Amino acid sequence: MKKFTLFIMMLVAYVATTFAQTPISSPSDVTPGKIYWMSNGQYAAWDYGSAMYFDRIFGDRIALGYFGQYGEGRGGFEDNPEDPDQQFAFIEYRGNLYLYSIGADNFVAHKDDGVFLMDSPTNYVTITENAGTLPDFPWNLKFDGTMFIGGHWGLPENGCLTCSDGNTSSKSYTWQIFEMGEMENLDEVTKRLAKNMGKFDDEVAIAQDSLMSAYEAAEEFLWDINYAITGGDEFELQAADPSAPNYIWCNEPEASEGSMEGLLDDDDETFFHSCWNGTMETVHWLQIDLGTPIKDFMFSYLTRHNASNDFPQSIEVQGSNDGNDFTTIATFDGLPQANSKAWESENINADQEYNHLRFVVYAPRIYWHMAKFSLRTEKFVSVDKGYEMYMSYFNELAAAIEAAKKFLDKSESTKAEDYYAEAQKVSSLLAYIQKLLSDEDDEETIALIEKAEAVYAKEGIGYPAEAPRAAFRAAIDVAKEAPTTQAGLDLQAALDEYFAAEDITLPKGGEVYTLTFITPRFQRNYLYVESYDEYDLHFLYLTHDTLTYQGLPLPEDAAFTCVDNEDGTFDFMPAEGKYLTIPADESSPGTDTGVIDYKTYFQVIKMYTNQYTGSATNEQLFGLVALSCGGTFMAPTSDCSYFYTDTLPNFMSAWSSAMVIEPWSPITEGIDAVSVENNAKGIYDLTGRKVENPTKGIYVVNGKKVLVK
Repeated sequence: MKKFTLFIMMLVAYVATTFAQTPISSPSDVTPGKIYWMSNGQYAAWDYGSAMYFDRIFGDRIALGYFGQYGEGRGGFEDNPEDPDQQFAFIEYRGNLYLYSIGADNFVAHKDDGVFLMDSPTNYVTITENAGTLPDFPWNLKFDGTMFIGGHWGLPENGCLTCSDGNTSSKSYTWQIFEMGEMENLDEVTKRLAKNMGKFDDEVAIAQDSLMSAYEAAEEFLWDINYAITGGDEFELQAADPSAPNYIWCNEPEASEGSMEGLLDDDDETFFHSCWNGTMETVHWLQIDLGTPIKDFMFSYLTRHNASNDFPQSIEVQGSNDGNDFTTIATFDGLPQANSKAWESENINADQEYNHLRFVVYAPRIYWHMAKFSLRTEKFVSVDKGYEMYMSYFNELAAAIEAAKKFLDKSESTKAEDYYAEAQKVSSLLAYIQKLLSDEDDEETIALIEKAEAVYAKEGIGYPAEAPRAAFRAAIDVAKEAPTTQAGLDLQAALDEYFAAEDITLPKGGEVYTLTFITPRFQRNYLYVESYDEYDLHFLYLTHDTLTYQGLPLPEDAAFTCVDNEDGTFDFMPAEGKYLTIPADESSPGTDTGVIDYKTYFQVIKMYTNQYTGSATNEQLFGLVALSCGGTFMAPTSDCSYFYTDTLPNFMSAWSSAMVIEPWSPITEGIDAVSVENNAKGIYDLTGRKVENPTKGIYVVNGKKVLVK
């Protein structure tokens, strides 16, 4: 009864107010206490209504109504800006805005990847300009400045509004916001919000103190080792007056978005964009006309927050004293290719002073974008003698301290857990550095030594050869003498290098080997040759290796004698005068012999991560090789049904050319004993157990060895 009465009162108040739909022109137009109707851009082109609304059927859910598509009776209702259930307001508390549902008379926040009613909202709301191409839906709504609020693909009962912490320009996340009128109960709602939120204030204050304590402890540590930064002072760049010092400009800026002001301000979500709309230049650059010449400097920037491509790939820094003839000073490659990544150059020491600096930016499509560009004086970092090798860690800790201070200064959250998370970043990094400087034994290093010993024990064809083995052995021994955290880092680096070693053990001429392909699931499929000597026929087959799963050797027809051609190539003979070759592409095992009368000249190639097509680590590929015949690789399917060929070794889901080459031994041990003991009629496996329904493999049948295919 109470909710019904409240709803009637709201309707009465609503009727007494005259509403006019006025779209906001700026986020600053949004005022606490005004009523807004918000329309989503997802189905605008199809004329489907899609307003944010309070879903009474499901009680505490804020949904998106695809009213024109589904209509009354299918979870939606008429698109009506004057319906209180489709109206919202923004209520201010401690400088942040919180979303309030007029129809539900309650506050709105994020929960379970959706948007729900809450007495005490956990997320404030921000409105920013979106990066999409729908001019009638120019805004993004976000929780806590990072989590986008968007429309669900489906009926309201299948979901509600969705939230994404990824930067997206999807139509689902675009909004138009219309001002409808004034709230009549603003004071009462504001007081209720303050009362509900008050219980969080003490928790937040304690969490803020924990963050302050964390960075103060880190500062004290850096102070004790005399960590100091000199220089690195920022130039005051400006884009307004070409005749004034430190004027920055672009040879071809984009007119429709991304102004130069967006490059220089301290906002992570504004940016500069060079011309993409009809660019005429072959390369775009930034130029700074300094006024006062400089010789030693550095620069930094932030990648755009809401893009998926067109990041700078490399930057060439040039200098000039007349503004026309430029000399290259430095080039930086491998720049970040992801959103919101801060990048800083090393110190740049020019051969002379320059009045003009040009930053020539190379990107795949000429045009590019960036934010928060900064030019600074040369920066020097110093610590007490003996700590220089840990400088990168100290720099990382100093950056974490500055980030923590910024987080506090800007009051970037209303939730205690966010401050604790920031404190944990600083504290855990400090603890790791202190551990790194300690001479005490480290449990992780001791565990890593055990792993390294197990890796070192693996040897044979495809595994590292004598020289890398000796270097790795030395690294293990050093770590065992003093298993500190630093020793663990050194050993991990040695282990990574060992996994990637290209100097591998190769087959030996005259030795007999088996050739077993390894699938991406690390199943084993071995090659064997079925010979009919009276007809001089030899067929190459491939089968699942059920034998080596049990630790048993492969049969004689899977044995290949190696021939060393003394030129870096090898051949493998299944029979006298016969040589293994690569079967025709997409041929079935047995239909193309795969065996010829002349040499093939295989190269034994190490499998490593940047060579094959697929996805695996050097550790997963450790010891695996591939056979290359003039740059062609055999890659059988995992189910042994076809042979494929390719110009790269494969390690894919359907087929793989990765193999192990292992010594073959004749099957002798255990056979005689089993056959004598079980001379009675019947079928037995090689352990002497009777088998009723044999599958593929070797069995003793009536006292004789038999291969079942």
